[in-house]
Amino acid sequence: MADTDPKVVVEALIEAFNRRDSLAVAALLHDDVVCAGIPMPPAHGKAATLDMLAPFLAAEAIDWQLHAVAVNRRTVHTERTDRFRFSGLEWTEVRAAGIFEIAEDGRILGWRDYFDMAELVAAMPATP
Repeated sequence: MADTDPKVVVEALIEAFNRRDSLAVAALLHDDVVCAGIPMPPAHGKAATLDMLAPFLAAEAIDWQLHAVAVNRRTVHTERTDRFRFSGLEWTEVRAAGIFEIAEDGRILGWRDYFDMAELVAAMPATP
């Protein structure tokens, strides 16, 4: 990891999502990451987290917009609009407040996103 500054790490994660770069996302996650999209149950570990994120990274285009950032030591609070365009569909979006805990090595150890579940369901494509 080149930079361990917590704000830079979170910005790199957002840039990786916007590029739909799952390898870059994976590189930013600590092996022991715990990732929770509240109100859903958390994913424990990098593999489980990547599985949870896969439906989002499957979008044809991603445009996460960062509105506000606050940093307290190694914790980063964000306010975002996460926009997605899935194949054959128009842009959809989910408003989210995220809290990221950054380990000393510059990888994401904790990630909690808070959002309205109805808004998320409406933003995601229907599954057969």
